[in-house]
Amino acid sequence: MRLAVTVLVVDDSAFMRQLIKQMLESDSEINVVGVATDGIDALKKIEYYHPQVVTLDLEMPRMDGLAFLAAVMEKHPLPVVVVSSLAVEGSEQTLQALELGAVDFITKPVSRPSQELWRIQDELVIKVKAAAGVTPDLIRQLPDDFPVQEKVFSHHLPTGVVAVGASTGGPRALRYLLSHLPADFPWSILIAQHIPREFMGSLAARLNALSPLTVKVAEDGDELVPGEVLLAPGGLQTGLLRQAGTIKIKLASKDIIYRPSVDYLFNSVASVFKNQSVGILLTGMGADGAYGLKMIKEAGGITIAESAETCVIYGMPRVAAEIGAVHYQLPLSAIPNSLLSVLEKFAKKK
Repeated sequence: MRLAVTVLVVDDSAFMRQLIKQMLESDSEINVVGVATDGIDALKKIEYYHPQVVTLDLEMPRMDGLAFLAAVMEKHPLPVVVVSSLAVEGSEQTLQALELGAVDFITKPVSRPSQELWRIQDELVIKVKAAAGVTPDLIRQLPDDFPVQEKVFSHHLPTGVVAVGASTGGPRALRYLLSHLPADFPWSILIAQHIPREFMGSLAARLNALSPLTVKVAEDGDELVPGEVLLAPGGLQTGLLRQAGTIKIKLASKDIIYRPSVDYLFNSVASVFKNQSVGILLTGMGADGAYGLKMIKEAGGITIAESAETCVIYGMPRVAAEIGAVHYQLPLSAIPNSLLSVLEKFAKKK
Protein backbone atom coordinates (compact mmCIF):
# COMPACT_ATOMS: atom_id res chain seq x y z
CA MET A 1 0.00 0.00 0.00
CA ARG A 2 1.26 3.46 -0.94
CA LEU A 3 2.16 5.66 2.06
CA ALA A 4 0.24 8.93 2.38
CA VAL A 5 2.00 12.23 1.68
CA THR A 6 2.48 14.05 4.99
CA VAL A 7 1.67 17.78 4.96
CA LEU A 8 2.00 20.74 7.31
CA VAL A 9 -0.56 23.53 6.69
CA VAL A 10 0.68 27.05 7.52
CA ASP A 11 -1.85 29.90 7.61
CA ASP A 12 -2.69 32.59 10.17
CA SER A 13 -6.43 32.13 9.53
CA ALA A 14 -8.05 29.35 11.58
CA PHE A 15 -10.77 29.16 8.91
CA MET A 16 -8.23 28.62 6.10
CA ARG A 17 -6.19 26.12 8.11
CA GLN A 18 -9.27 23.98 8.65
CA LEU A 19 -10.50 24.36 5.06
CA ILE A 20 -7.12 23.47 3.49
CA LYS A 21 -6.82 20.49 5.85
CA GLN A 22 -10.26 19.23 4.78
CA MET A 23 -9.44 19.71 1.08
CA LEU A 24 -6.19 17.80 1.32
CA GLU A 25 -7.57 14.96 3.44
CA SER A 26 -10.39 14.42 0.94
CA ASP A 27 -7.67 12.42 -0.85
CA SER A 28 -6.75 9.20 0.95
CA GLU A 29 -3.13 9.57 -0.18
CA ILE A 30 -2.61 12.80 1.82
CA ASN A 31 -2.29 13.09 5.60
CA VAL A 32 -2.16 16.53 7.24
CA VAL A 33 0.10 15.88 10.23
CA GLY A 34 -0.12 19.38 11.68
CA VAL A 35 -1.03 23.05 11.26
CA ALA A 36 0.90 26.22 12.09
CA THR A 37 -0.19 29.83 12.59
CA ASP A 38 2.90 31.63 11.26
CA GLY A 39 6.48 31.10 10.11
CA ILE A 40 7.97 30.77 13.60
CA ASP A 41 5.37 28.19 14.58
CA ALA A 42 5.94 26.38 11.28
CA LEU A 43 9.70 26.04 11.81
CA LYS A 44 9.03 24.39 15.18
CA LYS A 45 6.36 22.08 13.73
CA ILE A 46 8.68 20.99 10.91
CA GLU A 47 11.24 19.87 13.52
CA TYR A 48 8.52 17.87 15.28
CA TYR A 49 6.44 16.43 12.42
CA HIS A 50 9.01 16.19 9.58
CA PRO A 51 6.36 16.71 6.86
CA GLN A 52 7.08 15.93 3.21
CA VAL A 53 5.31 19.07 1.96
CA VAL A 54 4.30 22.44 3.42
CA THR A 55 1.39 24.59 2.20
CA LEU A 56 2.15 28.22 2.95
CA ASP A 57 0.24 31.48 3.26
CA LEU A 58 2.43 34.54 2.60
CA GLU A 59 0.89 37.26 4.78
CA MET A 60 1.25 36.25 8.42
CA PRO A 61 2.27 37.96 11.69
CA ARG A 62 5.66 37.57 13.42
CA MET A 63 7.33 35.73 10.49
CA ASP A 64 5.72 36.03 7.08
CA GLY A 65 5.88 33.49 4.27
CA LEU A 66 8.93 34.95 2.52
CA ALA A 67 10.97 35.06 5.74
CA PHE A 68 9.87 31.50 6.49
CA LEU A 69 10.95 30.31 3.02
CA ALA A 70 14.40 31.86 3.40
CA ALA A 71 14.80 30.18 6.78
CA VAL A 72 13.46 26.76 5.83
CA MET A 73 15.54 26.53 2.63
CA GLU A 74 18.63 27.27 4.71
CA LYS A 75 17.87 24.82 7.53
CA HIS A 76 15.49 22.11 6.25
CA PRO A 77 14.86 22.42 2.50
CA LEU A 78 11.59 20.74 1.59
CA PRO A 79 8.84 21.24 -1.01
CA VAL A 80 6.58 24.22 -0.31
CA VAL A 81 3.34 25.03 -2.16
CA VAL A 82 2.24 28.64 -1.68
CA VAL A 83 -1.50 29.28 -1.29
CA SER A 84 -1.81 32.91 -2.38
CA SER A 85 -4.47 35.52 -2.92
CA LEU A 86 -5.27 36.66 -6.47
CA ALA A 87 -4.76 40.28 -5.43
CA VAL A 88 -2.49 42.05 -7.90
CA GLU A 89 -0.35 43.50 -5.09
CA GLY A 90 0.44 39.94 -3.98
CA SER A 91 1.80 38.74 -7.32
CA GLU A 92 5.28 40.15 -6.68
CA GLN A 93 5.43 38.35 -3.33
CA THR A 94 4.39 35.09 -4.96
CA LEU A 95 7.13 35.38 -7.58
CA GLN A 96 9.67 36.14 -4.84
CA ALA A 97 8.48 32.99 -3.07
CA LEU A 98 9.14 30.93 -6.21
CA GLU A 99 12.64 32.39 -6.45
CA LEU A 100 13.29 31.56 -2.80
CA GLY A 101 12.46 27.92 -3.50
CA ALA A 102 8.69 27.39 -3.37
CA VAL A 103 7.86 24.57 -5.78
CA ASP A 104 4.49 25.90 -6.92
CA PHE A 105 1.63 28.15 -5.95
CA ILE A 106 -2.14 28.19 -6.00
CA THR A 107 -4.28 31.30 -6.28
CA LYS A 108 -7.15 31.34 -3.82
CA PRO A 109 -10.24 33.55 -4.24
CA VAL A 110 -10.20 36.71 -2.16
CA SER A 111 -13.83 36.25 -1.10
CA ARG A 112 -14.59 34.35 2.10
CA PRO A 113 -17.52 32.09 1.03
CA SER A 114 -16.34 28.49 1.28
CA GLN A 115 -18.01 27.38 -1.97
CA GLU A 116 -15.65 29.73 -3.85
CA LEU A 117 -12.61 28.48 -1.95
CA TRP A 118 -13.50 24.81 -2.49
CA ARG A 119 -12.92 25.33 -6.23
CA ILE A 120 -9.16 25.13 -5.67
CA GLN A 121 -9.41 21.66 -4.07
CA ASP A 122 -8.47 19.55 -7.09
CA GLU A 123 -5.56 21.82 -8.03
CA LEU A 124 -4.34 21.86 -4.43
CA VAL A 125 -4.36 18.07 -4.16
CA ILE A 126 -2.58 17.60 -7.51
CA LYS A 127 0.14 20.13 -6.74
CA VAL A 128 0.80 18.88 -3.21
CA LYS A 129 1.16 15.29 -4.46
CA ALA A 130 3.46 16.44 -7.26
CA ALA A 131 5.54 18.48 -4.81
CA ALA A 132 6.05 15.38 -2.65
CA GLY A 133 8.12 13.90 -5.47
CA VAL A 134 10.54 16.84 -5.63
CA THR A 135 14.09 16.27 -4.39
CA PRO A 136 14.91 18.90 -1.73
CA ASP A 137 18.39 19.56 -3.17
CA LEU A 138 16.76 20.75 -6.42
CA ILE A 139 14.82 23.51 -4.66
CA ARG A 140 17.53 24.77 -2.31
CA GLN A 141 19.21 26.99 -4.90
CA LEU A 142 19.77 27.65 -8.57
CA PRO A 143 23.00 26.50 -10.24
CA ASP A 144 26.09 28.61 -9.65
CA ASP A 145 26.33 31.78 -11.68
CA PHE A 146 29.03 32.29 -14.28
CA PRO A 147 30.26 35.49 -15.98
CA VAL A 148 28.21 36.56 -19.00
CA GLN A 149 29.87 38.42 -21.86
CA GLU A 150 28.06 41.55 -22.98
CA LYS A 151 28.76 40.80 -26.64
CA VAL A 152 29.24 37.34 -28.11
CA PHE A 153 28.03 37.41 -31.72
CA SER A 154 30.44 38.89 -34.26
CA HIS A 155 28.54 37.57 -37.29
CA HIS A 156 25.09 38.45 -38.56
CA LEU A 157 22.65 35.54 -38.25
CA PRO A 158 19.72 34.72 -40.52
CA THR A 159 16.34 35.51 -38.96
CA GLY A 160 15.27 32.90 -36.45
CA VAL A 161 13.54 32.38 -33.14
CA VAL A 162 14.01 30.59 -29.82
CA ALA A 163 10.84 29.17 -28.25
CA VAL A 164 10.86 28.19 -24.56
CA GLY A 165 8.24 26.26 -22.59
CA ALA A 166 8.01 25.74 -18.82
CA SER A 167 5.57 24.93 -16.04
CA THR A 168 6.28 24.00 -12.40
CA GLY A 169 9.64 25.47 -11.41
CA GLY A 170 9.69 27.54 -14.58
CA PRO A 171 10.01 31.11 -13.21
CA ARG A 172 13.32 30.31 -11.48
CA ALA A 173 14.61 28.38 -14.49
CA LEU A 174 13.65 31.22 -16.84
CA ARG A 175 15.40 33.72 -14.60
CA TYR A 176 18.57 31.64 -14.78
CA LEU A 177 18.39 31.13 -18.54
CA LEU A 178 17.68 34.75 -19.48
CA SER A 179 20.19 36.24 -17.04
CA HIS A 180 22.93 34.15 -18.67
CA LEU A 181 22.38 35.31 -22.24
CA PRO A 182 24.40 38.21 -23.73
CA ALA A 183 22.95 41.65 -24.48
CA ASP A 184 23.58 41.14 -28.21
CA PHE A 185 21.48 37.95 -28.42
CA PRO A 186 20.53 37.89 -32.12
CA TRP A 187 17.12 36.18 -32.17
CA SER A 188 13.73 36.81 -30.63
CA ILE A 189 12.77 34.60 -27.70
CA LEU A 190 9.17 33.48 -27.16
CA ILE A 191 8.17 31.95 -23.83
CA ALA A 192 5.08 29.99 -22.80
CA GLN A 193 5.01 29.60 -19.01
CA HIS A 194 2.03 28.05 -17.21
CA ILE A 195 1.01 30.80 -14.79
CA PRO A 196 -2.27 32.65 -14.13
CA ARG A 197 -2.77 35.79 -16.21
CA GLU A 198 -2.81 37.95 -13.06
CA PHE A 199 0.87 37.12 -12.49
CA MET A 200 2.11 37.48 -16.07
CA GLY A 201 2.87 41.20 -15.92
CA SER A 202 4.84 40.84 -12.68
CA LEU A 203 6.77 37.87 -14.08
CA ALA A 204 7.70 39.82 -17.23
CA ALA A 205 8.79 42.83 -15.16
CA ARG A 206 10.89 40.65 -12.85
CA LEU A 207 12.60 38.83 -15.72
CA ASN A 208 13.19 42.15 -17.49
CA ALA A 209 14.94 43.52 -14.40
CA LEU A 210 17.19 40.46 -14.08
CA SER A 211 18.13 39.99 -17.75
CA PRO A 212 20.20 42.08 -20.17
CA LEU A 213 17.43 41.48 -22.70
CA THR A 214 14.10 43.32 -22.92
CA VAL A 215 11.24 41.19 -21.59
CA LYS A 216 7.55 42.03 -22.02
CA VAL A 217 4.16 40.34 -22.26
CA ALA A 218 3.31 39.69 -25.92
CA GLU A 219 0.47 41.63 -27.53
CA ASP A 220 -1.43 40.80 -30.68
CA GLY A 221 0.42 42.19 -33.68
CA ASP A 222 3.81 42.55 -31.98
CA GLU A 223 6.64 42.13 -34.48
CA LEU A 224 9.52 39.85 -33.50
CA VAL A 225 12.61 41.91 -32.63
CA PRO A 226 16.12 40.43 -32.20
CA GLY A 227 17.10 40.35 -28.55
CA GLU A 228 13.55 40.88 -27.29
CA VAL A 229 11.77 38.32 -25.11
CA LEU A 230 8.00 38.00 -25.48
CA LEU A 231 6.06 36.21 -22.74
CA ALA A 232 2.86 34.49 -23.92
CA PRO A 233 -0.08 36.11 -22.07
CA GLY A 234 -2.26 34.00 -19.78
CA GLY A 235 -5.74 32.99 -20.87
CA LEU A 236 -4.86 33.00 -24.58
CA GLN A 237 -2.84 31.03 -27.11
CA THR A 238 0.23 32.61 -28.69
CA GLY A 239 1.13 31.82 -32.28
CA LEU A 240 2.88 33.49 -35.22
CA LEU A 241 1.66 35.02 -38.46
CA ARG A 242 3.83 35.80 -41.48
CA GLN A 243 2.42 38.93 -43.11
CA ALA A 244 3.85 41.35 -45.71
CA GLY A 245 7.42 40.25 -45.12
CA THR A 246 7.22 40.43 -41.32
CA ILE A 247 6.44 37.90 -38.62
CA LYS A 248 4.01 38.98 -35.94
CA ILE A 249 2.40 37.62 -32.80
CA LYS A 250 -1.09 36.23 -33.38
CA LEU A 251 -3.13 35.71 -30.21
CA ALA A 252 -6.11 33.34 -30.21
CA SER A 253 -8.69 32.14 -27.69
CA LYS A 254 -8.42 28.44 -28.54
CA ASP A 255 -10.01 26.23 -25.87
CA ILE A 256 -6.99 24.18 -24.84
CA ILE A 257 -6.41 22.99 -21.26
CA TYR A 258 -3.28 25.13 -20.90
CA ARG A 259 -3.50 28.84 -21.64
CA PRO A 260 -0.85 29.52 -22.77
CA SER A 261 -0.10 26.12 -24.28
CA VAL A 262 3.55 25.29 -24.97
CA ASP A 263 2.52 22.87 -27.71
CA TYR A 264 0.50 25.60 -29.47
CA LEU A 265 3.47 27.99 -29.45
CA PHE A 266 5.97 25.32 -30.54
CA ASN A 267 3.72 24.10 -33.36
CA SER A 268 3.39 27.65 -34.71
CA VAL A 269 7.16 28.22 -34.48
CA ALA A 270 7.81 24.98 -36.38
CA SER A 271 5.32 25.97 -39.07
CA VAL A 272 6.63 29.52 -39.58
CA PHE A 273 10.38 29.26 -38.90
CA LYS A 274 11.01 25.61 -39.76
CA ASN A 275 14.79 24.93 -39.57
CA GLN A 276 15.57 28.47 -38.32
CA SER A 277 14.27 27.69 -34.85
CA VAL A 278 15.42 26.39 -31.47
CA GLY A 279 12.97 24.85 -29.00
CA ILE A 280 13.77 24.59 -25.28
CA LEU A 281 11.59 22.64 -22.85
CA LEU A 282 12.24 23.28 -19.17
CA THR A 283 10.94 21.83 -15.90
CA GLY A 284 7.24 21.12 -15.54
CA MET A 285 4.51 18.66 -14.70
CA GLY A 286 2.63 16.83 -17.45
CA ALA A 287 3.42 16.62 -21.16
CA ASP A 288 2.63 20.06 -22.62
CA GLY A 289 5.33 21.03 -25.11
CA ALA A 290 6.70 17.54 -25.73
CA TYR A 291 4.88 16.98 -29.02
CA GLY A 292 5.40 20.59 -30.10
CA LEU A 293 9.13 20.14 -29.49
CA LYS A 294 9.02 17.12 -31.77
CA MET A 295 7.36 19.28 -34.44
CA ILE A 296 10.28 21.74 -34.23
CA LYS A 297 12.75 18.87 -34.55
CA GLU A 298 10.91 17.38 -37.53
CA ALA A 299 10.83 20.82 -39.19
CA GLY A 300 14.64 20.92 -39.02
CA GLY A 301 15.04 23.03 -35.87
CA ILE A 302 17.25 22.24 -32.87
CA THR A 303 15.67 21.00 -29.64
CA ILE A 304 16.93 21.15 -26.05
CA ALA A 305 15.30 19.71 -22.93
CA GLU A 306 16.26 20.18 -19.30
CA SER A 307 17.56 16.96 -17.76
CA ALA A 308 16.24 15.25 -14.64
CA GLU A 309 19.22 16.32 -12.52
CA THR A 310 17.99 19.95 -12.34
CA CYS A 311 14.26 19.77 -13.12
CA VAL A 312 12.06 20.65 -10.16
CA ILE A 313 9.54 18.28 -11.77
CA TYR A 314 10.83 16.06 -14.56
CA GLY A 315 7.58 15.72 -16.49
CA MET A 316 7.41 17.66 -19.75
CA PRO A 317 11.11 17.11 -20.65
CA ARG A 318 10.82 13.41 -19.77
CA VAL A 319 7.93 12.89 -22.20
CA ALA A 320 9.81 14.84 -24.89
CA ALA A 321 12.85 12.57 -24.47
CA GLU A 322 10.70 9.44 -24.53
CA ILE A 323 9.09 10.35 -27.87
CA GLY A 324 12.39 11.23 -29.52
CA ALA A 325 11.85 14.99 -29.61
CA VAL A 326 15.17 16.03 -28.07
CA HIS A 327 18.57 16.69 -29.66
CA TYR A 328 20.29 17.76 -26.44
CA GLN A 329 19.22 16.90 -22.88
CA LEU A 330 21.13 19.10 -20.45
CA PRO A 331 21.14 20.40 -16.87
CA LEU A 332 19.89 23.96 -16.54
CA SER A 333 23.42 25.27 -15.93
CA ALA A 334 24.53 24.03 -19.38
CA ILE A 335 21.56 25.30 -21.42
CA PRO A 336 22.60 28.98 -21.89
CA ASN A 337 26.03 28.12 -23.33
CA SER A 338 24.58 25.28 -25.40
CA LEU A 339 22.07 27.72 -26.91
CA LEU A 340 24.86 30.15 -27.78
CA SER A 341 26.85 27.34 -29.42
CA VAL A 342 23.82 26.30 -31.47
CA LEU A 343 23.33 29.87 -32.72
CA GLU A 344 27.02 30.14 -33.65
CA LYS A 345 26.49 27.10 -35.87
CA PHE A 346 23.57 28.86 -37.54
CA ALA A 347 25.90 31.82 -38.22
CA LYS A 348 28.48 29.54 -39.85
CA LYS A 349 25.83 27.88 -42.04
CA LYS A 350 24.72 31.27 -43.35
